[in-house]
Amino acid sequence: MIPAELHAHVFMDGIDYQKSAMRFRDGVDKDAVRSVLKEYQSRGITMIRDGGDHYGACIYAKSIAGEYGITYLMPSFAIFKEGNYGKIVGRPYRDIKEYRTRISEAASLGSDFIKIMVSGILDFSRFGVVSETDYSDELVKELVHIAHEEGFAVMAHASGTECVRRAAIAGADSIEHGYYMDAETMDILKEKGLIWVPTAVTSANLSGTGRFPEKIVEQIADTHKSAIAEAASKDVPIGCGSDAGAFSVLHGSGCIQEYDLLSSLLGKDADKKLLAAEQTIRQKFSGKTAEL
Repeated sequence: MIPAELHAHVFMDGIDYQKSAMRFRDGVDKDAVRSVLKEYQSRGITMIRDGGDHYGACIYAKSIAGEYGITYLMPSFAIFKEGNYGKIVGRPYRDIKEYRTRISEAASLGSDFIKIMVSGILDFSRFGVVSETDYSDELVKELVHIAHEEGFAVMAHASGTECVRRAAIAGADSIEHGYYMDAETMDILKEKGLIWVPTAVTSANLSGTGRFPEKIVEQIADTHKSAIAEAASKDVPIGCGSDAGAFSVLHGSGCIQEYDLLSSLLGKDADKKLLAAEQTIRQKFSGKTAEL
């Protein structure tokens, strides 16, 4: 089975974020985007779901992806609470009124879905620590409700049990990353039929890089793998997305690595399970006319 890449960032190269960002500082680096699409094409990957950026890179990628035989789904940019994590991939909001404005902007740019940030990021130097978890249940419910009201599916960036549970209860259509998820939260995902895209290689590929304390990295990666296996045993829908472009996760090969890792964890009928999640993503995240 050749998987779809259900979580990527075309503007990043998986090697050096700062240099990647510099290439787009004065406008979309069209050659860089084409190089990424060629890499996916060479591996037979025909669908990519981007997690957004604030350079317009994923918008351009979608406009030319057909030339490479690729279906490209994107949110234009992620939407994050001002002062919290999200600047590298999106645009901020200060209140619900401004959030609605961001939804309108995303719609005008041809977005296929909405991506919201419901937590910050992992601290790979401290096990169990996630930045920016100060999102209330009421806020997340409102964010998801507004996006759904406008006809968009919602991709939710969330790690930490409380943040993931918050996004799941609110009805976000997919949970991205989902580190430190507990069994109770897995049950909510299963009950609601929400897709979990665990991006496991973002931690697994850090091993041996020297970027963070090795024991902590291994603890985070092993805990996440165990959670994925447990979720699979509960029949939680799990999708193959590598977070390609993140450090040590290269475009094309990252997707294959994620697929191999998930296949080893999902057990019997792994391909069938991954394909079912991919089909659900295709259906729900393909634009405002998609079935929610």
